[in-house]
Amino acid sequence: MTATQYEVHDPATLELVGHAPENTAQDVEAAVAAARAASAGWAADREARRNSLLAGAALIRRDLDALATLLSREQGKPKAEAAGEFSVAAGLFEYYADLEWDSEQQLSPRADRSLEVQYRPVGIVGTITPWNFPISLLCVKLAPALVAGCTVVAKPSPSTPLSTIALVNLLNEALPAGVLQVRTSSRRTVNVALSTSPGIRKISFTGSTEVGISIAQQAASTVKRVTMELGGNDPAIVLDDADIAVTARGIVGSAFRNAGQVCMAVKRVYVPRSRSAELAEAIAVEAARHVLGHGIADGTTMGPMHNESQLKLVHGLVDSAVGAGARILSGGTADCDLPGYFLSPTVVIDAEPGMDLVEHEQFGAALPIVAYDSLDDTIAGLNAGEFGLGASVWSQDQERAYATASRIDAGTVWVNQHTVVEPDAPFGGWKASGVGRERGRWGLEEYLETRVINARPHA
Repeated sequence: MTATQYEVHDPATLELVGHAPENTAQDVEAAVAAARAASAGWAADREARRNSLLAGAALIRRDLDALATLLSREQGKPKAEAAGEFSVAAGLFEYYADLEWDSEQQLSPRADRSLEVQYRPVGIVGTITPWNFPISLLCVKLAPALVAGCTVVAKPSPSTPLSTIALVNLLNEALPAGVLQVRTSSRRTVNVALSTSPGIRKISFTGSTEVGISIAQQAASTVKRVTMELGGNDPAIVLDDADIAVTARGIVGSAFRNAGQVCMAVKRVYVPRSRSAELAEAIAVEAARHVLGHGIADGTTMGPMHNESQLKLVHGLVDSAVGAGARILSGGTADCDLPGYFLSPTVVIDAEPGMDLVEHEQFGAALPIVAYDSLDDTIAGLNAGEFGLGASVWSQDQERAYATASRIDAGTVWVNQHTVVEPDAPFGGWKASGVGRERGRWGLEEYLETRVINARPHA
C-alpha cells in the first residue's frame, strides 16, 4: 500500500495532529480483493458476527477517553461531544447485534408450489463519510452492514481521518482480517475509486447534496445500490402559544451544537411576528452562554468551525443578509484567543424569505430568525423548497403541534425538540435531502438483497 501521507491539523490551534495515508485507486482495489476473500466466511456465521459486534462495542468503551481526545483535536468539537460520538457508535453495535431479524420468510402457500424469500448481504460496501460527525455517521452504516454479513471499505473525510483509522484498527481486534478496512486521501481519488469499482456493490454516503449527486452518477456505471443522507436546511416552526424559555433553550441546543455543523440542526427559525422580538432575545441570551475554546480544554462548550472555507461561507451569508436589511442581534465575532476558525453563536434578526442565509444551508454558527404572518403560507413555502431532512414544531398544544408536524414534507419532524434520533427509528430525507433510510430495521434492509425460491414438486 502507498507510503505517501498528508497532514491533518487541529482547527482550533492549527497545530499538526498527525498524518494519514494518501491512498490510491490501486489501494482501493487491494482492499476490495481482501474484502472479497473475507466475504464468504463472514456471511456464513451470523452468531460470530453478533459476537464480533458486541466485542467491538466493548473495545470502544474501553478506549473511550483516548478516542475522544483524538476526535476532538482533529475535528474541533468539545471532548465531551466527541466521547458522545463513540458512545453512540458502541450503542449502535450493541443494538444491531441484538436486533432480531429473519434471513428467510415463507410466503403464503400455493396449491402446487412454495415460495421462500431469502435475505442475503448485498456484498462489499463502500462508506463515504463527512467531517462533522466522523464516527457516529460511519457506525450508523457500519453496524447494520456488518451484522447483515457485508464486508466494508470505509473512506472518511480528508480532514478527519485519524479517528476513523483508530476506530477501524480497534475494531479489527474483534473482526476477521479483510472484513473492515479504511482508505484515506486528501483528494477525491478514493471516493471515485469506491464509486466506480465493480467489486463494490453498495455505496453509503453522508454529505452534501452536490457531492452525493456526483457519487450517485459514478455508482450508476456499475449499477450499485446507494443510500444517501444529504443536505438539510431544517426549520423550527414556532406556534403562537409556545413557551418562549423552553423553545429558546431547545433551539439553541440544536442550532449551535458542534458549532452549527450538524446536518439535522435547526438552521432557521420561523416565529409569529407578535412574538419574534421576545423569542429572538431569549435565543440570544441562551446562545451567549456558550464558551468558545479548544475542544480538549476544560470549560469549552463550543469549538471552532471545522475549516476556513466553511467559516468564510457563514460570514458571507451573514454579511449578505445584513446588507439586505437583516441585523445581527448577538455574536458575529471570534471571541477566542486561539488562531483557529472560531465564530461566536450569531443570531440574525429581521431575516426574510429569499435571503441566502435563510434559503441555503449555512452549516455553521449563525441562525436567522424569520417573523411570519401566516402559518399556512410559511408551511407551503417550506414544502416548496428543495430540502426535506428534518423540521420541528414548538407549541404547548400537543394536538395542534402534531397536526402541524404532519403537514411538513420532511423525513423527521420533531415536536418541542430537535436533533434527537433513536436507534430503532428510521432516519433520512425527502427530496434533495437523501435516498434510503438509516437506523432500525430500515437501516439493516439497506444492506440486504432479496432472493425468492419458487419451488414446485417434480411431476
